[in-house]
Amino acid sequence: MKLRTKIKRALTTNIGLKLLALLFALGLWVVVVNVDDPTQTRTFAAPVSVINEEVLTEAGRYYTIPDGNTVRFRVTARRSVIERLKSTDFTATADMNFLENDNRIPVTVVLNSSYSNVTISASKLYLYVQVGDDMMVKKEVSVEPQGTLAEGCVVQTTSVNPSSVSMTGPEEVLQQVVKVVAYVDVENASSDITAENVVLHFLDDAGNEVDRSRIKVDQDTATVTVTIVREKQVDVIVGTSGQLPEGLYLDSVTVNPEKVYIVGSADALNNITAIEIPDKIVDLSKIQGSTTTTVDLNEYLPEGVKVVDGASAEAKIVIKVSEDATKKFEVPTANITVRNLGDDVIASFKDFKVTVRITGNKEELAALDAKTITGFVDASGLSEGEHTLQLNLELGDTYKYEPVTVEIVINQKE
Repeated sequence: MKLRTKIKRALTTNIGLKLLALLFALGLWVVVVNVDDPTQTRTFAAPVSVINEEVLTEAGRYYTIPDGNTVRFRVTARRSVIERLKSTDFTATADMNFLENDNRIPVTVVLNSSYSNVTISASKLYLYVQVGDDMMVKKEVSVEPQGTLAEGCVVQTTSVNPSSVSMTGPEEVLQQVVKVVAYVDVENASSDITAENVVLHFLDDAGNEVDRSRIKVDQDTATVTVTIVREKQVDVIVGTSGQLPEGLYLDSVTVNPEKVYIVGSADALNNITAIEIPDKIVDLSKIQGSTTTTVDLNEYLPEGVKVVDGASAEAKIVIKVSEDATKKFEVPTANITVRNLGDDVIASFKDFKVTVRITGNKEELAALDAKTITGFVDASGLSEGEHTLQLNLELGDTYKYEPVTVEIVINQKE
């Protein structure tokens, strides 16, 4: 009993001083704690994730973030806590449902960790965006074989299904897509190829893949068929028919190209040694001067064979002709023979040369030498005396000449 009384007296005696001491101790503890672990404020940055994007996309609209998707915010906490915090401890989201004025979305920042007494700045944070309407573009799909075919083989045709794709997205992104390509491997191939589920590549003008994160396509794979055939090089041959009109001379008939590559099955190519253009194509009887005509070489090939793709199947036939020209020649009479002369007489020419006018091809006339021209006269039945005889030149069918006479003197042999 005495002990309990003593304890009670100890607790109640000078109660005011004791309460004051308690308050002083608590205050001192607060001061110590704040001095040792004070409150601090720091700035953090975090990327913003946009949620509920379908609010725009389902309405046929799109958005872009022109100035980046990072927000900066201030965080206040005890030093012991704030020194441990990292940007990755925070999540920043922008809900498209709360888009304002088509240009900004309020951003909410939350702390992912379990730290307490952490305050995030109450200032309004926004993610600024640009909003526009989606557009649709249709692009043809091209096929690009990759690799080297077996020797003697070439790609004849390619086809792709679907042949085109539709793309939907922001105009500035769609404009980057220059072509849509399906690559197919043909390394060492010697027969037709059909490849399914070939991935389509959306390329810009530099041949780089375009970021498709903002593009929707109705098809991103295709079925590709490649037809592979044999190849062979052959000559192109051209003939002629008919005769040139009088007064014209044929200088040359040429064809360009002189050789081409053709493609087809191995059996078909084995039976072809050249492409022969029919003689009737160049009918000389209808030629009035030098001319050029164009033919399609595929017309003169059997079914299933054609000039290789990528090369022109057209051939140009060039016909060069020249007109008559006339030139004077001084032919030595020593080149002229007197035929059918009697055995008891001799003949001589009154002049050393005779002038003749010869007509023919201009170039050939220029090369003709008077000293090489020969001819004869016929002295059948002639007696002694002076005679004028018709000169016969030995020029063949190449030239024509105007009639000309020569004077001879026949004398009795001594």
